[in-house]
Amino acid sequence: MKKVFLYLFLIGIFLSLAACNLTKQFGNPSDPSTVSTLAMQTVQALATEQAFSTMVANATEVSNLPTIIVVEQTSPIQNTPVTPEVVQPTNTPLPTFTQMPMDKATFVKDVTYPDNTVIASSTTFKKTWRLKNDGQTTWTADYELIFSSGNAMEGNATNKIGVNVKPGETIDLSIDLKSPTNPGEYKGEWMLRTPGGKIFGVGEKADKAFWVIIKVENYQSEGVPSEIYPLDFVAKICNAQWKSNYSVVRIPCDTDKSMTKAYVAVLLKPKLENGYLDDERTIHMHLDGESGSWIQGYYPALLIKDGAYFSAVVGCLDGSKSCNVTISLEARIDGGNPVNLGKWVETYDEKITKIEIDLSSYAGKNVEFILGISNRSNVISDVFWLAPRVVQ
Repeated sequence: MKKVFLYLFLIGIFLSLAACNLTKQFGNPSDPSTVSTLAMQTVQALATEQAFSTMVANATEVSNLPTIIVVEQTSPIQNTPVTPEVVQPTNTPLPTFTQMPMDKATFVKDVTYPDNTVIASSTTFKKTWRLKNDGQTTWTADYELIFSSGNAMEGNATNKIGVNVKPGETIDLSIDLKSPTNPGEYKGEWMLRTPGGKIFGVGEKADKAFWVIIKVENYQSEGVPSEIYPLDFVAKICNAQWKSNYSVVRIPCDTDKSMTKAYVAVLLKPKLENGYLDDERTIHMHLDGESGSWIQGYYPALLIKDGAYFSAVVGCLDGSKSCNVTISLEARIDGGNPVNLGKWVETYDEKITKIEIDLSSYAGKNVEFILGISNRSNVISDVFWLAPRVVQ
């Protein structure tokens, strides 16, 4: 019994001590501030518990985030040299290509109208080239001469060659052309075409054209001066009868001013081949043609007196570098056959020739004088007769 009482006593003391400790920690429980503090602590505890629960829930959802891969840093990559493999060449043969037969022409010569030939405006002419078949195929009659570029000069654009031309053979190809109306230099380029449509020409690769080049010049002459000598050949130029191997010789008095291959004109201030600019009246003779082409002027007869003489200076005009002629002076005495009074060869050598011929032996006779030139080669020649006259 005593033990039970003792046990209960000890429990009571324990509870009393505990109550004292609570009073010391929280104060008087009946105090309103204490009660409020305890209530706030209770709320904080509940909030802490709720927040912890939320963190646990959020932690559960972390599994949906992407996995972060940590890359371990490694040492820099070292360049390891690679020994190239040497491949020995083999004797594999290259593929063989079969070369197609080639069409090719070679220019041989201008048969007619070489480069820079002077032609009257609006004049028809036939241009002819001599070509050689330097290819590997025969040109059949259906091969064509075709216009390529430049000025066609009214020529047909396509022209069948009309004959077969074997490799190594030549052919003269001709085409009818017409010179333009206006003065100037004109060039037309031509090529060949196979029946299959392949165009070819001359040159190493057979891709070059052959051509025709002409100069169209309208005839020009200064006015005919009045006569100042007993026989003034310049003043009487339109009274002479002019002849040539060509059908037309243009003279100053003609109303047709188109250019011809042979003409005579008046120059009042000629420039000579030696560069000297003279002021004497002059006859300009022009020849554009083959070797042997010529011009002659037959002047009206003059009764020769004692002591009369013929005088002139002759040569090539400045710029006529191809000039190569024979100059002649002839006379018909009382209507007889022409008599040669003198011949002189003139080239473009910067030298001129002075002519003076005594006519006393023809005193009392009617003399017709003939002035002439003739080409010594296939050239263009421009010649002057400076102040040709008979003085008596």
